[in-house]
Amino acid sequence: MGEPQIGREAPDPAAFVTAEQTAQAEQLNALTPQVSVAAEPLAHFGPFDLTNSMLTMWITMAVMLVLAWAATRRIRRDPDAAMIPQGLQNVVEAVVESLAAMVESAVGRRYARRVFAFGATFFVFITISNWFSLLPGIGTIWIPVEHQGHEIAAPLFRPATADLNMTLALALTAFVVIHASGISSHGLLGHLKEMTQIAFLAPVFIIIELFVIVSLSFRLFGNLFAGEVLLNGPILAGFALGHIPLIGAVFLLLEILFGLIQAVIFFMLSMVFTGQAVGPESAEAH
Repeated sequence: MGEPQIGREAPDPAAFVTAEQTAQAEQLNALTPQVSVAAEPLAHFGPFDLTNSMLTMWITMAVMLVLAWAATRRIRRDPDAAMIPQGLQNVVEAVVESLAAMVESAVGRRYARRVFAFGATFFVFITISNWFSLLPGIGTIWIPVEHQGHEIAAPLFRPATADLNMTLALALTAFVVIHASGISSHGLLGHLKEMTQIAFLAPVFIIIELFVIVSLSFRLFGNLFAGEVLLNGPILAGFALGHIPLIGAVFLLLEILFGLIQAVIFFMLSMVFTGQAVGPESAEAH
């Protein structure tokens, strides 16, 4: 009998892991659903990328067009009967009248006609985009896509307003409307004078105006992205929605409320800033 070998350690099972198994583990980890701040590209068309948030944005715009067509269908068919609104037309007219009243209170009765279309579009688009993110399948259908040379898991549909590019575009549009309205009312030099107020503090006031873009875009993006993480994250999806439906329902109701509130905030801030740029005297003179 041979002597027992003292001090020899048992073989490590990890040493027998093959390179193929390691590659499979890395691929599985790459395809694990993860929350990303940037929108993931779904397809490439030359220098342009079709992202999941862009796809959702197009669907949202299509829904808006269908709603507008359905709400005005009765008006086109029978204008006299449409004088007494019913159904969807009644709802849309109530929303339009409420928005018109808020725009008028912010920029003045006469100037409200010029900026109402912008303000109402902000409100309707942001509201529908926010609520669209709560539908089944938005942020929960994951597909493998090519990204930076390797394959990752990405949601097929991502809320449009949970993409910083979209909220930044909305904020830039609002910024242009605000200062174009001020220039239209006071002229270029007059608007600069009204905006800066004190000559030697002009750079400070200009920086403050530029921060309007940051404020509008990051506020909307932060709230909607946080809601996306909360509702579609693995903890809440697996725990609250899967095992405690009441908690999931409460979060959904809160997201409906927050989506509406964020649309109102963006809409009202844009109109209030426009009213300040126009000035009360100019608003009533136009």
